[in-house]
Amino acid sequence: MKQFLAIILFLPIVSVNVALAESHLSKDAEQAEKFEKAVKFVSDKKYVEAVEEFKALASLGLPEAQFNLAILYLNGLGTPKNFKNSLYWSWYAYLNDHQTAFDQVETIYSSITETLRDTVANQVIEELLLSANNGDQLATLKLGQTYMQLFVVPDYKSAYIWLSIAQAYGVEGVTDLLENASKQLTLEEILQQQDEAAVTFDNINP
Repeated sequence: MKQFLAIILFLPIVSVNVALAESHLSKDAEQAEKFEKAVKFVSDKKYVEAVEEFKALASLGLPEAQFNLAILYLNGLGTPKNFKNSLYWSWYAYLNDHQTAFDQVETIYSSITETLRDTVANQVIEELLLSANNGDQLATLKLGQTYMQLFVVPDYKSAYIWLSIAQAYGVEGVTDLLENASKQLTLEEILQQQDEAAVTFDNINP
């Protein structure tokens, strides 16, 4: 599989890998070409053009692009500095299995208010609910992760519901998360969320 070059930016806030090693979407020649083009823009300090390219790829779900776009928002390169947008794209990179995105998420937490953090969480939840209700099975796992990890006060009840649905679909990586959510609930709460999960599952799969 084709390797992408790693470029290191030394920026005021963080020192990070801008283009990560390997893209699981590199099988798509057009996306690979656009990704390399964005990396070249960063190398040439053409940050406005880099933002444009990374944003297009980030919207397609490419975690490397999401992570890099978040870095540019975090440091105000190619776009005005925006911690909200940086958290948003860092979180999606994390949900899409970017290896170091969660470290970046935790860095951003110290720069924003709890209210803003919850605002981003609610935005992500709204988008993932739409995907899950349209049959995106992986979105059910991402909902569980977001309810448990992005909100200032974790919503373990909602997380349990969606992780239970993810487990029913056979989505990988759900077992430990579901166990952790269960530990935060009473037996009565677990039984209630099981009923809610069954109703939600039937609504999605009539």
